[in-house]
Amino acid sequence: MIPYREPTLQEFTVLRRSFDHWGIFDFVLDKEILVIEKKLNGSKTKDVYLTTRDNSKTISENAFLSHIGILIGRLKRRNFVPSMAGADLISRVGNNFPFVTVNQTAEALVLYGRDIMYASIVDYGGLSKNNTILIILNENRVAIGLGINTVPIAKDIQILDDRVVIKTIVDAGHYLRNE
Repeated sequence: MIPYREPTLQEFTVLRRSFDHWGIFDFVLDKEILVIEKKLNGSKTKDVYLTTRDNSKTISENAFLSHIGILIGRLKRRNFVPSMAGADLISRVGNNFPFVTVNQTAEALVLYGRDIMYASIVDYGGLSKNNTILIILNENRVAIGLGINTVPIAKDIQILDDRVVIKTIVDAGHYLRNE
């Protein structure tokens, strides 16, 4: 039995809305989306892979999907959460996605899993709402992590400089620390 499948209609709707939110809807139109369901710590997770249509035809029962496609995120309940590879893809081809750009000092701290203070933010976009999942970028616009804002960030909102405004969910250094 093949362990992966195409998304259900409901999952496909959630993914299309999420791809539009992250600004990669047009990029994934000609790609194949595959889902693998796994049980992890007693809960079911759904990994979402992206591959080309030609590659999807070569998949066999014994092939690992990670050899043919890229893990771009997970479906949790009715939400799509990007992976680090998905964040990298979004930062390169996406447009109008929620992001924060940090200075070099904060970049080093983020790679060690630390949270971001307001004073470390160089640029931001799409963060007018609280609890928004966002991509953390360095000054070269390379994705270094995913985070969630603890307060709305906008030009008209006053925030103290020493307050944590972004909690780091996952960072690129996580993979290096676990090797």
